[in-house]
Amino acid sequence: MSSTTILLVEDSATNRYFIEQFVMELGYQCVAAKNGLEAVAYCRDKVPDLILMDVIMPEMDGLQATAELRRMFGEHWVPIIFLTSLNELESVVGGLKSGGDDYLAKPVSFDLLSAKIHVFLRIAEMQNQINQDAVRLEKYYRENEVEQQLALELIERLIGQRTSRPDHVWQYLSPAAGFNGDLIIICQPPSGGEHIMLADCTGHGLTAAISALPAIDCFYEMTQAGCGMAEIARGVNQKLHRLLPGGRFVAAALIAIDPDGVRVSIWNGGVPCVLLFNERAEVAASCNSTHPPLGILPAEAFDDSMQSLDWQPSQVLVVSSDGITEAKDGNGVMFGLPGVVEAVGRGWPARIGEGVLEAVKAHMHGDAASDDISLLVIRHAAAEQPPGG
Repeated sequence: MSSTTILLVEDSATNRYFIEQFVMELGYQCVAAKNGLEAVAYCRDKVPDLILMDVIMPEMDGLQATAELRRMFGEHWVPIIFLTSLNELESVVGGLKSGGDDYLAKPVSFDLLSAKIHVFLRIAEMQNQINQDAVRLEKYYRENEVEQQLALELIERLIGQRTSRPDHVWQYLSPAAGFNGDLIIICQPPSGGEHIMLADCTGHGLTAAISALPAIDCFYEMTQAGCGMAEIARGVNQKLHRLLPGGRFVAAALIAIDPDGVRVSIWNGGVPCVLLFNERAEVAASCNSTHPPLGILPAEAFDDSMQSLDWQPSQVLVVSSDGITEAKDGNGVMFGLPGVVEAVGRGWPARIGEGVLEAVKAHMHGDAASDDISLLVIRHAAAEQPPGG
């Protein structure tokens, strides 16, 4: 016999007998109760899989019993089918409102009773499966939230240990998801000067942030070892090419500022905006992306050539990921390099970074960014620094 239990609540001994026998012939266990009180008492200890409920009964009728059982069962759904005579249909309407699911007129058609039992048991099974899945999903969600928070703290600590915050560099990072796939690393070589990396990993979120970790360590450690930027670009590329799965790569601008501060060398692989502005907020030089992103090419095909620019104290270098240049308005028009140049002019000289961010936000009409955003404003270390970005 099946472990499925059907509770029959019926005050007529004759009806109880025939229905109970029929239910057992269907292969189910059947527990009988003579009234609502007995049904409620039974359900305090055990929860049946389905209830067949008479309406008119002494001591506690089916409507009262159904309302009480629904309170007892709470979120757990047990189908309740009323058994009623045709002249009791008005009571059935109230019963359905009190928590019943269906009704069957007396004298009971056993073919119809069999069909309804099978249908409601199948629905109950699916409902229970949905509830179990929901519990498992909630448990997974809570565990995932904890794990992601831990991963976020570890990544932030790692970046914090590997980067400095010089006064002449203004930076902004904003993730599209909980994790930022963009990163900015600033560190000082032993011989002086600065090494700066703005990187944009494939996608966004946790997978993008994880892709950034090998680049962070390699860039920092090679800088501390006294390597030049061309050698660092080659080393980071080789490490990412070896570690990242197919389809994953890191667009990056690697910037080396000489110790004397008169030249800046740039390797650009996939970063759309690397612009040097003169004292009149005009573009003095544009370092376009002439290389594929890091991690795509094998070592033998990698090109570590860099663009070298003269750098005056009055000039400012502005670098951003495609989260800014590809930000779109309602018509799908991108902010683009012209948007950056115009915004720099409006914010010059004290609010360059803030001006670009305000212009991007206005361009998107307040919509949320669809990609991670990173922005660097690098002033000459020898220049007097304005209070803003």
